[in-house]
Amino acid sequence: MQATTPTDPCLLDTILPTYTGRYGNPHSCTHTYGWGKEKVIDIACEHVAKLNGAHPKEIIFTSGAMGLNNMSIKYVARFYKSKKHIIASQTEHKCVLDLCRHLQDEGYDITYVPIKNNGLINLEHLEKEIHPDTALVAIMMVNNEIEVIQQMEEIRKLYRDQGVFFHTNGAQAMGKIPVEVGKWNVDWMSISSPKVYGPKHIGACRISRRLKVRIDLLVFGGGQEHGLHSGTLAHSLVISFGEARRIAQEDIEVLPSSPTSRPLSD
Repeated sequence: MQATTPTDPCLLDTILPTYTGRYGNPHSCTHTYGWGKEKVIDIACEHVAKLNGAHPKEIIFTSGAMGLNNMSIKYVARFYKSKKHIIASQTEHKCVLDLCRHLQDEGYDITYVPIKNNGLINLEHLEKEIHPDTALVAIMMVNNEIEVIQQMEEIRKLYRDQGVFFHTNGAQAMGKIPVEVGKWNVDWMSISSPKVYGPKHIGACRISRRLKVRIDLLVFGGGQEHGLHSGTLAHSLVISFGEARRIAQEDIEVLPSSPTSRPLSD
């Protein structure tokens, strides 16, 4: 697994024009500069969505996966006023574990599900921990340290009809394994550009269109990103991120559609 990757030189041809001829604001819809930039942003969004098995309208962009992990979990925590129980694996990314500790200080009940010797989530233990007060389960799709690929579909089946949200950090999965967020019924998934030879400081979140919830906004202003995250997009980063995703889609290694664990290395 990579903490980061170098930016693919092929992306320079995509990035450089955004600083010269294609400098319009994609959120300004009253002139050709804005229209042109909006069009290429939409294409980038399609590339990102395709690699995730998602719909373009389900994608929002922010500065990176770490912020998106925080944002997604906080959204759910704020939505459920009465459900104060969150489940996470013991091997989640540090940003998720730190946030869970912070939420504990705010009165949330956090359960850390153990893993088995092969690195997979203990499904029996997870099922026992789900109860009516559970708001969210957060399980990393591919672990950034031990490279284990979790059984996403099997995890979701345990609580699909219980009104529990499912968040996954998919940063290490993108471009390496086939991802089918619709089939797996993932509600929120965070992904990162630098993991697939894209530019730094840009990431995306897939938020399922099936969610019928009112999201308590964390950032107010211009209403960008479907009203969920205000602020002018860093269009040069988004466009090159989309191109990196397109290349990754072409190069992805074909693996079984239902990922399982990989052997732990010494």
